[in-house]
Amino acid sequence: MKNSHFSWSSRSLFHCLLAILVWNLAGTSCTAQASSEAEDLRKPATLAELTGGIIVRSADIIYLTEQDSEVFLFYRNSQVEELDDAVFLNLLRRPPETPVLQESWAPFFQLRTSRDATGRWKVLQQYLEANLTNLTIFRVPRDEPYDSQYDLYAVGLFNGRTVVGVQMFGVAT
Repeated sequence: MKNSHFSWSSRSLFHCLLAILVWNLAGTSCTAQASSEAEDLRKPATLAELTGGIIVRSADIIYLTEQDSEVFLFYRNSQVEELDDAVFLNLLRRPPETPVLQESWAPFFQLRTSRDATGRWKVLQQYLEANLTNLTIFRVPRDEPYDSQYDLYAVGLFNGRTVVGVQMFGVAT
């Protein structure tokens, strides 16, 4: 009987030690995850670091319209003083009379993040917001015969001078 009691105590001790080990590992994992999340939003020092971060965060994201589109990096290495329709059309080398529709940043991302079970849109949004200023959505229609098609840009300024963000393709219905 003593042997049976000793055996139970060993099991209890084993379970207790196992629980402590799992708890410690979980704590380390949570700390690593929090550290990783903080690192995800740290300000990149260079344009190359920022664009690399955007490429990673936009991978496998789809912009849904009648014809789905990948979301991919957009940047122009030209220095600008401000970000408005005329400046943006000039960066795209489009005629100044090209119609441009600016959309609000928050509603654009709210629509995407509310429908995204993967959380990828939210991660991309947070990264862009943490690293860019003057955040803007530009919708630029394509020329004939593609009147119902447009390019969409979610962009801002890196270091206050370089236009960076993501580009998508859409079809208006």
